[in-house]
Amino acid sequence: MPTAQQSIEQKTKLLLTNPAKLVNYSQLAWHQLPRAEVQAMQLCGLQQRFADLRERIPVLKKLADAEGIEHIEQLDDAVPLLFEHTVYKSYPPSLLEKRSFAQINKWLAKLVTPQVGEAIQAADVSACQGLDDWFETMDKAVPALRISHTSGTSGTLSFLPHGVREFEKTFEIRRLFAWNMDGPDTPTPELHTAYPYYRKGYLSHVRANEFMIKVLLPDESHFHAAYPSTLSTDMLHLGAKIRAAYAKGTLDRLEISPELLARKKQFDELQMEAPQHLAKFFEQMASQLKGKQVYIGATWNLLHNMAKAGLECGLENVFHADSYISTTGGAKGVVQPEGWREDVLRFTGAKALHETYAMSEVIGGSHARCEHGHFHLAPTVIAYLLDPETSKPLPREGRVTGRAAFFDLGADVRWGGFITGDEITIEWDKPCACGRPSQYVVGPIQRYSEKNGGDDKITCAATEDSHREAMDFLNTFEG
Repeated sequence: MPTAQQSIEQKTKLLLTNPAKLVNYSQLAWHQLPRAEVQAMQLCGLQQRFADLRERIPVLKKLADAEGIEHIEQLDDAVPLLFEHTVYKSYPPSLLEKRSFAQINKWLAKLVTPQVGEAIQAADVSACQGLDDWFETMDKAVPALRISHTSGTSGTLSFLPHGVREFEKTFEIRRLFAWNMDGPDTPTPELHTAYPYYRKGYLSHVRANEFMIKVLLPDESHFHAAYPSTLSTDMLHLGAKIRAAYAKGTLDRLEISPELLARKKQFDELQMEAPQHLAKFFEQMASQLKGKQVYIGATWNLLHNMAKAGLECGLENVFHADSYISTTGGAKGVVQPEGWREDVLRFTGAKALHETYAMSEVIGGSHARCEHGHFHLAPTVIAYLLDPETSKPLPREGRVTGRAAFFDLGADVRWGGFITGDEITIEWDKPCACGRPSQYVVGPIQRYSEKNGGDDKITCAATEDSHREAMDFLNTFEG
């Protein structure tokens, strides 16, 4: 008979490798995992991840050496090792301008485990003419990895190296809810997806479509995208650079090739036609998928625009009541109109709208909003609150407000620690009235950049010298 400690270790292994199996494929059991058990598994999981990755991920090793951290005793021990969000966009921008993708790969290889890093550096990227070429080449060269990027509002893209298995685990948890699973023998629904964007692309939320189809849907024919083509990263990057240059007053110094300008013109025309195109798409979906069970995941404004367009045409209760409609990302500084949730439910006919708090860098778990408006922390992600001035850990008790940081336990080819730009409040002790035992985020989620007039300088929890050494190491290119 296994001891209690062995039992926690066995459960931790499942939490890290197959979290859906941990709860025997039951969505109810996922929400009812006992708090003490989750805390024990999270500490055990963090200890395992650090022990496994400390010597194997070059940037993590550099930082841990500088901080003198050899092992993890408690959750807060990992705080000096949490990466700032700038780590993933710390490469010299000139490398992209010069299409020096071999150098980008050298940089990226220091953020992942040796086997993946070797495959990244061995990839032949000499023929890549731009980012779209590079992403496509890397998918083929390193099949265990999917590199995605953020929206690059600052003019610089963050490149995020996620393992394929990370994406799969994420959607295996999503499947518990989309299929309303109560065990491994839950019948497979004939689920369709209406996606109001591009079928393919390397932007983080578009990247996930590959795995949504693989895990949630019967086959590719059940995925209906407003644009069946690939979203161009080259165009997104160019747009971000133009916006950043305009904001700095340096637009006249930006050099753009005639070929890129021609592609941008086509892309801009497509964007201008988007409202009419999407209205037509939603009308078509309402007809084609009427009464069918659908999964729709999109930002709140896309969902609301879809609902408004449908309601104006007199369409209500279009899909099956068991359809799963989800949204993540919050308001992003925009005032959400009154009644938008009700509009979405009236148009779709779904019984509930599922809202989550999540981010591109931490794909291992999204925090689900309950009927009381609280975001319940996922067992697969360790949450931290940091002092916004010093980035030192704040107490894990009572109701505390601070800078959100997370450790993604699902990450196994990269380090899962990440400091965000969000100010949140966590209730660590008092149980939620919804009955779920998990700790949860209360009140508004706000970006520090919005509070501070656009500025958000993170003071790293590592000593400044340690962090600078790690960043210097990351951006040193031999040969």
